[in-house]
Amino acid sequence: MAGENMNESSIPKLISSEMAMLWNTYVADTGAVCCIQHYINTYEDPDVLPVLEYALSIARDHIEDIRSLFKKENFPVPNGFNENDWSKDAPKLFSDVTYLRFMHHLGRTGLNAYSLAKSVSARRDVRSLFKKYYEQTENLFDMASDAMEEKGYFIRSPYINYPQKVKYVTDYHFLGGLVGKKRQLLAIEIAHLGTNIEIANIAKTMLLAYSQVAKQKEISNYFKKGYDMSMEHVEYFLNVLKNDDVAYPSTWDGSLTDSTISPFSDRLMMFQIASITAVGVMDFGIAIGASVRKDLAICYAKMMAEVGGYAEEGAKIMIDNGWLEKPPQSLDREELRKK
Repeated sequence: MAGENMNESSIPKLISSEMAMLWNTYVADTGAVCCIQHYINTYEDPDVLPVLEYALSIARDHIEDIRSLFKKENFPVPNGFNENDWSKDAPKLFSDVTYLRFMHHLGRTGLNAYSLAKSVSARRDVRSLFKKYYEQTENLFDMASDAMEEKGYFIRSPYINYPQKVKYVTDYHFLGGLVGKKRQLLAIEIAHLGTNIEIANIAKTMLLAYSQVAKQKEISNYFKKGYDMSMEHVEYFLNVLKNDDVAYPSTWDGSLTDSTISPFSDRLMMFQIASITAVGVMDFGIAIGASVRKDLAICYAKMMAEVGGYAEEGAKIMIDNGWLEKPPQSLDREELRKK
């Protein structure tokens, strides 16, 4: 590992951003290992297997790296998820196409997470780890993308005509308004609408499946509520494109089996939904920054608040069940003074 040639006593302690990124990566990858093992147990298309096996290998690699680093630092290793959080005997729940979609999504979110993680890390050995993780995840993203392209499953953003010449904005109508005719969408606005349709569709598939197999009724209802919300978001995004006469993005098969036997623990399913909800909030925030039309920015902000409220409801369910593992946090000095 980079940095091991340094005198260990001269290596500074982990800073808060390094703690957070390493801790989050460890917990997320323990959950990913459980899910991918089920996918490998139930896949049917041999072309899907190499993508799943590679994803499993890099998740296990990350877990081993971070566990070793935490032990050297005398930092408590998170519990995360383990063999008790997935069932080796559970029947297939998702289609093989969905497995590829999940791996593509895992690659996309990993690229964002690891580029951020490296940019907020100071120690050479930690930066080296996140560089490696980025490169591994880039390979996973490309493997999933290539497999989907070869099979005709790849989701493309809508096409628009090339501009004929360079132009400058000449009036405030470009900024849009809340009433009246809206200006035509910018390419970047279409790109974010397409991305948010894709993420909402992945969430929709996951939520519907989990509502079908969750053991606790409260949790099944929670997943169904999230499914309905995702449906509404997809409908809004598609209507924006329709009203602008922009072709819809290509659709994909998110089909589910009729199994009511859960391959995962309710805790792991809640964690997965919390993770994809966090990605949704982040994507809405990025879309707000990129969307010049006021009506789009306002709708994204409303959706962000709605998804944030949904995430809070989920966090309360996890706390009530004793499932929410506490991330690293700063000391409560006021509490220490009381002692």
